[in-house]
Amino acid sequence: MCRRLPGCLQPKVCALSAFNKHHSAAHAASAATVNVRVRNLAQMFNSLDASPFWDRDLDVHAADFIEEEFRENRAAAQWHLHVHASEGEDLAADLQPALEHYYTRMAHSTALRLRDQLRLGQLALLGGLAIFLFSMSARGILTHVVAHGLSRLLDEGLIILAWLALWRPVETLVYGWVPLYRQRRMYQRLAAIKVTVRMEHAHSDAVNVAARRQDAGAAGPLGAPDASRRA
Repeated sequence: MCRRLPGCLQPKVCALSAFNKHHSAAHAASAATVNVRVRNLAQMFNSLDASPFWDRDLDVHAADFIEEEFRENRAAAQWHLHVHASEGEDLAADLQPALEHYYTRMAHSTALRLRDQLRLGQLALLGGLAIFLFSMSARGILTHVVAHGLSRLLDEGLIILAWLALWRPVETLVYGWVPLYRQRRMYQRLAAIKVTVRMEHAHSDAVNVAARRQDAGAAGPLGAPDASRRA
């Protein structure tokens, strides 16, 4: 709905509103789906985890595969995971909680690493500022004390030392936190994936029954005489 505005502003505002609505609808409609096929749903869980099924953890290899596949679809607004299996139907209801628990724990662990890195960066920045001030002060004092002035090597060495003391802390605080932030955001999105389990044993049984019927039809009715022997 576009409100009426006086003058020539109305067409521009209406067009902009229509574009925003179209862009929002297209973004909301975009979704990425990853299909995983396993023989047994137990393969999706950590086989070394002795916890009950309702509290079991996700298998590391399965989690790495899921993360790698969805990493290529970061732009999608919604993520869906379809797991196809032939056995382990009793574990279908446990997969969603296991996936949420695994990636929530990974997101929390990454958040702790990010917090520790920022804290160390702040402490390193304080140390770097102290070294910077010491180096520049020493340079100024030695310049006035030495009669012929500082040698070029010592003067430039103090300047380089001062800036090197600040380089690493500044890099950590400005750029170093970005990979951990993106990783934490990735885990948070993975924890919110909607999981759908599709059991394929019924389809396989139907295919086997059809194949057996076809073989029985080709062999003919039981006890029918063999045409080659009769000839």
